[in-house]
Amino acid sequence: MKITKENINNCNNNIFGSWINNPKELSNKFNNAQPFEYIIIPNFLKKEIADKISNDYPENLQDYYKYNNPLEIKYAYDNIDNMSEDIKNVFYALCSEKIINAMQSITNKKKLEYDPTCHGGGLHIHPNNGRLHMHLDYEKHPILENKQRYLNIILYLSKDWKTEWGGQTELWNEDMTECKVKSDVEFNSALIFKTTEKSWHGIPEPIKCPKDKFRKTLAFYYLVPLENKPKSNKNGASEDGYRTKAVFTKRPQDAYDPLIEKLYKIRPFRRINSGDLII
Repeated sequence: MKITKENINNCNNNIFGSWINNPKELSNKFNNAQPFEYIIIPNFLKKEIADKISNDYPENLQDYYKYNNPLEIKYAYDNIDNMSEDIKNVFYALCSEKIINAMQSITNKKKLEYDPTCHGGGLHIHPNNGRLHMHLDYEKHPILENKQRYLNIILYLSKDWKTEWGGQTELWNEDMTECKVKSDVEFNSALIFKTTEKSWHGIPEPIKCPKDKFRKTLAFYYLVPLENKPKSNKNGASEDGYRTKAVFTKRPQDAYDPLIEKLYKIRPFRRINSGDLII
């Protein structure tokens, strides 16, 4: 997915909820949150906009990238040209000066910028039995030179989701000993959190929704100029000392599994394929 200046200049950015009128009020809550900087904003979009994009959300899974392995069962769609006009506009509005200023106010990070490639973002679906093991996101942008990922937005777009189906995004502490936050799948709420060396998050429990239901989200990320220092012992670090793909880990209650351990070693460097599932 590629977002252009023309897309942004022509977008309608009057689509956000009332929080946009004074985002600075959210800064203290975000920057003092535990286990790392995060905030949950209900009514992230105006209701009529959220309803439109939820109704337009493409559910033809043949069009999605498929992740189907023991660590991650999900579908991802980033072909913005084939999305509805209202969904396209949300992505463009997230890049507008209005929302950039708001995110800078919340995070106190003046150098924050949008990712024109939307790398790893787009529309994400988790089906029945979907999951995403606990992980840290990539650090150094794999496409844009000297940029690093800094801020994640996960906008929940599933209507009438039942708590017993699971699907909460879990936020764990730095040493992965305890879950500190469970962000519920609440329609039109946005989980926003900082990408750091300790921002362990995921959907570790298999989702129990009916087979005709999906956990639907819109994901978008913001960048800053590369400021982290390379470290050879960093989680999932590549040859240049930066993490360029997600790195996964287990929870204390997860039993030892040699296949899972093997996949944990592979995933920071490439996607998992069917051949990797053989011990």
